Amino acid sequence: MVSVSKTILGCVAGLLLIISSSVSAQVTGDSGSYGSDSANEGTPTGRSPATQVTTVPELSTRISQMKTMCKAAGSYVADCLAERLATLSQDASGLHGHKELKQILRDTAEELRLLVRENSDRNAPRARISSADGQRSTRPLVAVPASRRPSVHRQAIAILEEAETQLLRSSTQSATRASQYQQVAAALGSNKVLLRS
Repeated sequence: MVSVSKTILGCVAGLLLIISSSVSAQVTGDSGSYGSDSANEGTPTGRSPATQVTTVPELSTRISQMKTMCKAAGSYVADCLAERLATLSQDASGLHGHKELKQILRDTAEELRLLVRENSDRNAPRARISSADGQRSTRPLVAVPASRRPSVHRQAIAILEEAETQLLRSSTQSATRASQYQQVAAALGSNKVLLRS
């Protein structure tokens, strides 16, 4: 009886060892090819090193440039803004000393994304869009039906305005930071024009 129990325990232990080593290999991604492409290697966000944002003024410029891509997005405009902000927050992950700023951008992107998901047009296909200046969506965008668009756009404007307010409140640490965050808030606010047309 004892030898049978030891044999069963040995088999179970061996099986657990095999399963745990298999899971470990999946998590570490030893092959280096899972979910990556050669242009994105070496960055913690999976984004290309060429897209990384390293200064607050650069961040402001990129936020202003979102209009270029999203202005022709039509029923996808709210999700376009969500996607651009989410992508930009990934690109700004290496921007040091601006934790609150990056969190505001992430939260704003997520609020916009959830707003669109709650009001999505189930009959419209998801779409990837791009602009002449080389921007392109990193994920398929979700449309909002015409009947819900005015309400969704009003709510999206309110989300952007709340983010502007948070940015201005968080900029009180120094005159330089206040100026930079005011520029980020203004750049973010400039995108509201897309939601008013």
